[in-house]
Amino acid sequence: MSETQKNTTKKTNEQSVVESKHKVSLVELIMILLLVGLIFVFTFGMKQLKMDKRAEALAQQKFEAILPVLQTAIDAAEEFKRTDDFGDYPFDFGQLNLTDTAQYKVISNDAGELYVETDDFLIAYDADNYGFITTTKDEFGKAGIKVIYMLNDKSYSVEDPAEDRKPTIRDEWLPQD
Repeated sequence: MSETQKNTTKKTNEQSVVESKHKVSLVELIMILLLVGLIFVFTFGMKQLKMDKRAEALAQQKFEAILPVLQTAIDAAEEFKRTDDFGDYPFDFGQLNLTDTAQYKVISNDAGELYVETDDFLIAYDADNYGFITTTKDEFGKAGIKVIYMLNDKSYSVEDPAEDRKPTIRDEWLPQD
């Protein structure tokens, strides 16, 4: 054999060994990408879930802080009904004789309507339907959620204009009588 043939044979053998060691098949590449994708999905998904749980816990804490204030107003309305000559609920929030405390302030608007205001909520009295309407403010995280307590039925209801946006108030948080 000539020298040239020996040189070419060696080069071909060396190249085939090197090529087979470093080739990655398409299936292996897809598997690697899927594995990396799953890790990212679970990592960022769990991080978002933790953030959502923290925000929900904060919203629940804020809502539970308003319940004693609302209960004070409900108790005042029930006491008014017991002492009223006709056995009716008050026709005005002012008849409840609520005074400012460290938790809330009693304020009035330009029309003379009275409200109970806390850091996160505003409580109004609906004299037509005999109920208290607790409305969230921006400080709660989302404004406009209404928790309505009807004195006649002794029942709560929640009206959320944008239920898909968080935070929200869950029915499980409402007091059960």
